[in-house]
Amino acid sequence: MVPPGEFLGIVPSWIVVYLSTLICFGVATAILYIRMFKPILSGKPSGRLDQLPKRIIGSIPYILGQKKVLQSTDVARDRAGIAHAIIFWGFLSFSLSYLIFIYGDSINNQFSTSLLTETGIKIFGAYLDILSLSLLAVILLAVLRRWVFTANRLRFDLTQKSEAAIILALIALLMITTILAEAFYVVAANTHSHSFVGNILGDWLTNIGITDSSATYIYETSWWIHLAIILGFSVYIPISKHVHLVGAPIAFVTRQLEAKGTLTTITDFEEAESFGASRMKDFNQKQLLDAFACAVCGRCTDVCPANLTGKMLSPMHIVQGMRYHIADATSAESEAEIPSVIGSRIEKEAVWDCLTCGACTEVCPVGNEPFHPLIDIRRYMVMEEPDIPEGAQGALLNLEQRGHPWSGTTFTRESWYEGLDVQTFSENPEAEYLLWVGCTNALEQRSQSIPRAMVGILNRAKVNFAILGPEETCTGDPARRMGNEYLYQMLAMQNIETFNRYGIKKILTSCPHCFNNIKNEYPHLGGSFEVLHYSELISDLIQQEIIKPIVEIDTKLAYHDSCYLGRQNGIYDAPRNVAKSIPGLELIEMEKCRGNGFCCGAGGGHMWFEEGGSERVNHARTDQFLETNADTVGVSCPFCMQMMEEGVESKGVSDSRKVKDLVELLEESLG
Repeated sequence: MVPPGEFLGIVPSWIVVYLSTLICFGVATAILYIRMFKPILSGKPSGRLDQLPKRIIGSIPYILGQKKVLQSTDVARDRAGIAHAIIFWGFLSFSLSYLIFIYGDSINNQFSTSLLTETGIKIFGAYLDILSLSLLAVILLAVLRRWVFTANRLRFDLTQKSEAAIILALIALLMITTILAEAFYVVAANTHSHSFVGNILGDWLTNIGITDSSATYIYETSWWIHLAIILGFSVYIPISKHVHLVGAPIAFVTRQLEAKGTLTTITDFEEAESFGASRMKDFNQKQLLDAFACAVCGRCTDVCPANLTGKMLSPMHIVQGMRYHIADATSAESEAEIPSVIGSRIEKEAVWDCLTCGACTEVCPVGNEPFHPLIDIRRYMVMEEPDIPEGAQGALLNLEQRGHPWSGTTFTRESWYEGLDVQTFSENPEAEYLLWVGCTNALEQRSQSIPRAMVGILNRAKVNFAILGPEETCTGDPARRMGNEYLYQMLAMQNIETFNRYGIKKILTSCPHCFNNIKNEYPHLGGSFEVLHYSELISDLIQQEIIKPIVEIDTKLAYHDSCYLGRQNGIYDAPRNVAKSIPGLELIEMEKCRGNGFCCGAGGGHMWFEEGGSERVNHARTDQFLETNADTVGVSCPFCMQMMEEGVESKGVSDSRKVKDLVELLEESLG
């Protein structure tokens, strides 16, 4: 777009352009600081500025490549992601064009020519024309999808607000004024521009008799309206949900470099004013940033197992609740007047609904981590109030008194390996691996078959391993996920001391929760070990032909991804490789699998306390298994085994449908 020479025939255009830009950008910066950056900086340091070069370079595919927006491989289902990417790339392209054709050419009308050359201008102009038409088409589709053929994730109250309509209308108006300015410039100047669309329309307007004076007026008016919309955007963005244009890039830079399921560790128990979080200053800076990075797109809530089964929890509403709380805190006249976020902006029931499965984090297009602030709120509710569900309270009491969360069990840590050829570390201190059994596998009868099968497989493979037996205690993971960070650290430090006493370097687990906890969270307490889930080691043993399944097992098996093995730690192929190695077994994928998997319902401490809502999560997952018509659901987690067992029994199909851990099937196939 060629800038007009003067504004209203009086003031040189460049003066108005730069002065209005300075004012609008200055106002926008002030608003951003007051409403966004100042509250964020009041939070606790998140420790997310380490390895800054790695963070910045690693964020480029997410920011410029829209990696999270386009992460779905199903184009038919992710049209919205493609549309959003087109709008984003259009934003970048037109921003560049504004620097060249508005801010450059308004001072020197030969700036664009000297920078791009005549040929370059024609190519860039044609690209902008195609982009303008594409954006108008995308906006039309967005309107239809949001308000006519409304997608499920856009039916929430937050996603139906007018902000989206305002932004879409402004973008459409930008494209229209671009085309109008180009077309009427062709008529007014009696020459062709670098826009082929403008040239076509301009020639048509000339042919129908538009006068030069009328064309000049419409061209200049369209140009100045276009600039006004651009500058209006700069002021509107900081006060709307579209502040995510600023927040999202920062969120990607400060993304979690550790495994997704890794929680923050409280290191100042003796000096902390309070434990956990209930007010703005208690949350860390990344958690506060997420409130502004949120695009209010509904993706997180649309995949949340708790929400899908009728519970109060909505990750999108949690993040927006944080933003409303920040507004409450910044508008309060004193610290005493700041209300707790618990009950005012985030309901207690929603806090306890969370399964910490990470589905929300997996799909978030702006790098948010919605379940992390919920854990800090749980910490406050458990360690400060206390306010905790009855079942969770019983599990925590058991952990404190007995070293495991199970009530009513008659088994001991030694019961599961009676009659097996297995040694403890005190008997075999030179063992290469510690076989970590875990509370559920040791003390819950159905799950005891998992470590028993593991012993048989490891002995066949001649792996030098040992167990801790009665010296093993809970990793502390249930306490941590239920909010009792102090109890977690007590249990974790006890285990770390035991590991160090025996010089243990390698740990083999069959529970993904233990795996995640020891591998990713013990290092925060000084316990760094090489930790493997059994599927990783066994997959390697099979590949090296150290063990070879030979007995056919005639079954169709649908594999269920454990959240803490798959989504939280990225281990998808190893368990499938184990399943595929078994002769006669046909592996079938559920519709919701891998990163799109669906929680069994036991995460976040829910193994030990009842859930609300109209449907149990494990029953919903069982229905998904039954839809495959598979004979067996395969698991690689004792929690998943129990939840799927109960689900199969509740559906009355336990005679025809079985739940098996992969090691049970593998041991059977070894003969």
